[in-house]
Amino acid sequence: MCNKDCCALKTALQIRRMKILIEQRRQEEEEANANPKNIILTPESLIYSYDDIEKMANLIISRSETRPKFGLVCGSNLDTLTDLIENPIVIDYSDIPKFPDCTIRDHKGKLFVGTIMGATVIALQGRFHHYEGNPLATCSMPVRVLKLCGIEYMILTCAAGAVNKNYKVGDIVLIKDHINMFSWFGNNPLNGPNDLRFGERHVTMADAYDEDLIEKALEIGLEIGEEDRMHPGVYACMGGPVYETATEHRFLRSIGVDVVGMSLVQEVIYARHCGLKVFSFSLISMPPIEQPDMPENVRDVSIHQGQIVCMELLSRMIYKIQNNL
Repeated sequence: MCNKDCCALKTALQIRRMKILIEQRRQEEEEANANPKNIILTPESLIYSYDDIEKMANLIISRSETRPKFGLVCGSNLDTLTDLIENPIVIDYSDIPKFPDCTIRDHKGKLFVGTIMGATVIALQGRFHHYEGNPLATCSMPVRVLKLCGIEYMILTCAAGAVNKNYKVGDIVLIKDHINMFSWFGNNPLNGPNDLRFGERHVTMADAYDEDLIEKALEIGLEIGEEDRMHPGVYACMGGPVYETATEHRFLRSIGVDVVGMSLVQEVIYARHCGLKVFSFSLISMPPIEQPDMPENVRDVSIHQGQIVCMELLSRMIYKIQNNL
């Protein structure tokens, strides 16, 4: 058995070791604070590699056994557009490797493959927004997936707030140009090394929205007697999730903006980068800021009427393109 002095000696040694450990950790922390590690963010263009996109597309092609001609993204208040798809094959986003989940309540996170007016279509019911914490490359990534699935036309839709005083809830804006607030500050989904398999390093956005398709849409408006509801216009993409202030609203109007939203533009950039023809329209769900709030039931009726016109516009547009009309 050890004596009292032996136990006291052990305790003293333990205390000394503890002091030495504490001092070592203090020195390590000081060195770490003096020389912090460099944090290198992954460039937007490297978040999803070509192989990642190809694997996603291959799963969709194997499940649907088709290569669609038209791609469609259904925006807020426009998920009913998928009702037009005949004999759809439905794939949950969660079944697609590396495909993110939707966090917006009304975005269902489903992909549909089928036909509209005899043409093969692939549609996304649910999109990704930057304000959810997604990089811009994630917001636009589905467009590249659809491109590798075989599409030639990208149809993008969204809900938006009216900036133009002449536009009202339930109207449809045929987007002819946009203002991308993100790019003003150097934020773009194409930032980083460019993969030529997707497209060239530089891409012009001067002709982002196909003028011939806009003309077809105006013709459709006349055919169905809804020409007063359809307007060619300029869309501004803000960051969200908050809506713009009164001063921001007036500024947007002063630079030629007709409607404002929080999505779509990043997808247009990817679509044009990979050579797709783009047709975009927006359903106005909020009046100009100067106008008084509408009773909810009146607003819902106006939006529903607009939804019906959007469905007619989409089906006729696809029919005209498919049949070279």
